[in-house]
Amino acid sequence: MPSTVTLGTRVTSELRNQVDEIARVLRRERSWIVEEAVRRYIAEQAAFIAAVRRGQEDAQAGRVTPHEDVMQELDRIIDEAPEPMQA
Repeated sequence: MPSTVTLGTRVTSELRNQVDEIARVLRRERSWIVEEAVRRYIAEQAAFIAAVRRGQEDAQAGRVTPHEDVMQELDRIIDEAPEPMQA
């Protein structure tokens, strides 16, 4: 098991109560709930940062589509879409 460290933070009592309720329902320790939430947040942010970097690399390499072209294609798709059925 990896070694652990203590990470302190301040939260509102409402947030603490929400964490405690989830911990109670899941029969887990508060620290497990918080660690799981932090892990998920870090993974989500890392994926977002990687996507932004890929986009920046694409833009720098000229792999982009002009806004006007995208809007024309969207207009075409909308124009060709079937009318919604009436209830």
